[in-house]
Amino acid sequence: MNRYYIDTNILIFIAMDRDSIHRDVMKIIDKYDTQLYTSTVCVQELIHLYQIGKLSYKKFKTAKDIFSHIAEAGIKIIPITERHLMAYAGLPLHDNHNDPNDRLIIAQAISDKITLISSDTKFKLYQEQGLKFVFNRR
Repeated sequence: MNRYYIDTNILIFIAMDRDSIHRDVMKIIDKYDTQLYTSTVCVQELIHLYQIGKLSYKKFKTAKDIFSHIAEAGIKIIPITERHLMAYAGLPLHDNHNDPNDRLIIAQAISDKITLISSDTKFKLYQEQGLKFVFNRR
């Protein structure tokens, strides 16, 4: 089985705009033996975006509908643990990337030794710390 974490932007694209996912990344996502995971941090970001009106999707009547959509897509939500927080504490703080949510998602992927898929080019900064990264170029 191939395991991948997906970042918040990929989670949104899977729900709302699959055309924003590059064909090479779609091949990974759609493969029979791929298991997708997302962090509780990504789900929290998605809920927040919905609640402040920056994310509107006709299938979401309430923020709670996000959970059923994630489940229907076969994506497993992985909670943050102490081990993830320890990895987060050890990450360098880059001048041009200091988003705490992104850094926690990165630490989770490094700690769990699972490749992370994102459209954020700044994630490449953490490959020296062990991040396995697939960039979704659009």
